Amino acid sequence: MTCLRRFPSLLALALVAAGLSWANDVFHGWSKDGTYLVYETPTHNELVELHFCQSDPQTTPSWPAALNELERLDGSLSCVRFMDPNRAPYQWKTTMLLPSPTFDAQGMSLKHELVTDGEEAGFVVEAGGKKQVCGASGLLDDSKLQKAWWHPSGRWLAVLIDGKLRHCKLTLKGTPPAKGDKKKKK
Repeated sequence: MTCLRRFPSLLALALVAAGLSWANDVFHGWSKDGTYLVYETPTHNELVELHFCQSDPQTTPSWPAALNELERLDGSLSCVRFMDPNRAPYQWKTTMLLPSPTFDAQGMSLKHELVTDGEEAGFVVEAGGKKQVCGASGLLDDSKLQKAWWHPSGRWLAVLIDGKLRHCKLTLKGTPPAKGDKKKKK
């Protein structure tokens, strides 16, 4: 232990070697129409990968046309990845919508307890007495739900679990915000 106090970089090196990281994914939000989302993932060599991902496989994303020509990585989401964020489309951040993080929105709520075993591992959304489990593989018994962002349309939910971004297309219907709740522009 004395060695680790004298050489804290050894602890960092040991964590990197074990595949652990202190860095979290960063969610940048959805396009205004919600057809794509953007997030970044830190890499082991202190670089950042930027991901442009299709929100819904049945909907064509409204992202810049140049992204359609690039190779996609298909996993839980279909994404175009930039290993150098500086190569991403010019001013992409200005087109993003990032709501404030909250665990409740539009009559829907996110349970803080995760489902970590069985066929439906993931996070649970409730609305009107109904539940939807949004899949999230690789969860452990001590996994923690950190943040949640709801798209204003109520169709998508992004969460941060153990520093990793997860995304879900919601099939539940919440309560849309009342028209009187919107602030009038002056």
